[in-house]
Amino acid sequence: MNCLLIYYTGTYNTRFLTAKLKARLEREGWSVDSYEIDPLNNERLDLSHYDIIGLGYPIYGYCAPYAFLKFVRAQKLPRGMRVFIYKDSGETEHANDASSKYLLRKLRRDGACTDNEYHFLMPYNIHFRFDDRLVKEMLTMDDRLLDILVYELTNNIGNMKRFRLWPRLVSAVVSRPQYIGGDVNSFLYKVDMDKCIGCDLCIRRCPMQNIYRDSSGVIRFHHHCLMCMRCSFFCPADAIHIGFLEDWGWKVNGGYDLHAIEKMPTTEPVITDSTTGFFKCYIETYSKINSRHREIFGE
Repeated sequence: MNCLLIYYTGTYNTRFLTAKLKARLEREGWSVDSYEIDPLNNERLDLSHYDIIGLGYPIYGYCAPYAFLKFVRAQKLPRGMRVFIYKDSGETEHANDASSKYLLRKLRRDGACTDNEYHFLMPYNIHFRFDDRLVKEMLTMDDRLLDILVYELTNNIGNMKRFRLWPRLVSAVVSRPQYIGGDVNSFLYKVDMDKCIGCDLCIRRCPMQNIYRDSSGVIRFHHHCLMCMRCSFFCPADAIHIGFLEDWGWKVNGGYDLHAIEKMPTTEPVITDSTTGFFKCYIETYSKINSRHREIFGE
């Protein structure tokens, strides 16, 4: 199988996931290329020599990111092309189920065959920080889901289900504010120049070239922001104020060393049948992944 993985990444979770997916498919004998979307470049790709295409994205507010949708809409998929979707987020509430609905609309127009979609767990870059033990557990579940994905794709086993009405409504309602939220919120961004160490990582890494230094050397922001959180999340001095999101207490600073966390020893389960609150939705997610994994591979 010749496969192309097209993905958008904000704080590199989807890049990490794509690298693992690529390695897993290649282990099964697939020929796999990957393409990371540059939001400032909507080039048309030649997709004619691929058998199957994977489309990957992080879920932003119950939707696929606008930069990702814009790029995919600029492509022309060969009619009958097999396509699968892999998405990731820090929450598995059913409100995220229909995050791909606008993407699927585009794929149907092109006559693509989309029979598989997979929702992977990755830690938040906003709201609050995840404990490393929980991240280790999430990555273990992702490995099992990768096993399932590779098996189902290799054996042409579809898993798509019709979206329920209320997740479709949630996605529709939230999508428009999400698409313009970064541009609006960027009017409130600022950098604490007393804390700034002058590394310019935020300027160099911004996917929209939205950050610059003015003539006096102060870091400023334009107003075409994707709200990917890459600048504030990776700022080594925690010097970036992210507007109303920070006012709500939603700022997270400092990236996760996912490769190191993967190598951590396994501990007692973090998510159990008695888990309550925000992470209660993980109980159902873990159960579904484990159940399907047992169906395919046994204990």
